[in-house]
Amino acid sequence: MTTIRERMLDAYFGRPREVPPVGIYTRYLPRGDAERIGRDLGLGIIDYYPVVGMLAPPWHILPGFLSEVKGAEFSVKTSWREGKPVETREYRTASGTVSQRVEKDAGGIGSEHISRHYIATPEDYRVMTSIVENTVLSSHEAAFKARKADLGGDGVVMARLDRSPYQKCLIELVGQEQFLLDLYDDPEPALELMNAIDRRLDESFDLALRSGAQILWQPDNVTVDMTPPAAFEEHLLPFYRKRARLAREAGKAYVVHMDGKVKPLRELIERSGIHVLESVSIAEMGGDLSPEEMGTLFDSVSVFPNFPSNWCLKGDAELEKLARDFVAQLAGRPCMLQFSEDIPMSEWKRVYPLVARVVSGYGSGGG
Repeated sequence: MTTIRERMLDAYFGRPREVPPVGIYTRYLPRGDAERIGRDLGLGIIDYYPVVGMLAPPWHILPGFLSEVKGAEFSVKTSWREGKPVETREYRTASGTVSQRVEKDAGGIGSEHISRHYIATPEDYRVMTSIVENTVLSSHEAAFKARKADLGGDGVVMARLDRSPYQKCLIELVGQEQFLLDLYDDPEPALELMNAIDRRLDESFDLALRSGAQILWQPDNVTVDMTPPAAFEEHLLPFYRKRARLAREAGKAYVVHMDGKVKPLRELIERSGIHVLESVSIAEMGGDLSPEEMGTLFDSVSVFPNFPSNWCLKGDAELEKLARDFVAQLAGRPCMLQFSEDIPMSEWKRVYPLVARVVSGYGSGGG
């Protein structure tokens, strides 16, 4: 009998099936009876873990994410704001000190918001460049293999990579407004940092290629609003093309998370050579593609759509029809329907089994 893991791997490696699998990021799947029903109906778990240590500083302080920085002291102080924990993270180095403030989501599912970024001045860029250059990269192969063995046929474990230099600065280290202004007004410190990140990511990607991971996951969160075509072509296209080529040569799938507007980037994404465009959002959820376009717009890249969270507030009958129509647009293509963003916590016990039942019944008289 084919396992959900095998069906999911078919999607990642571009092998079409009559009915696409449906998967969920492990952090969005609370355990319990409804979860068991959904998984029995074919809901696959999408797990991720850094097979190589992450570059400092990480956004999320999770197992495998925090790496040593030679010559630096790292500290975390927790305070509270309106009932939510706030972490102040600080690196002290011989080159200087930088700090970040992160506010935790009260829902308890791992969401975090950066309210103050590490970089605000040209000097901060230089301190961060030193932190990046002195990060100790280590293999997490043993922990990765154990995680994969524990999951077995119930899903896949992706090798979680660092964001590309442009996206890491934009989202994690500097922030959108400051970073784009810096690139325009005084680009040298920003470019120096991005070049340092790129060099170190070459090292970590080489280690990932030599690991036992089958799926390499770049969680870049690209949207054309913040990464327009010119920026994509200059900063992201060479990065993706190089890694996509190396991944193909190594027999691995290269997956990039782009959950915003991507239609104006279509030609560039096709040229990038990536295997999978993941967590793509429909127009009403901040994206710009219809369910039909997700199945037809791209030629050489597989599109994995994110199941829209606002649909989860609809009644059972309407939700079933929306899910059935969505699956119909994807049927026969190498893709996977995903729960890869937050949905209302009050609805998951109802929604996950319902969607899994629709997908599992599609094409066998139930769809």
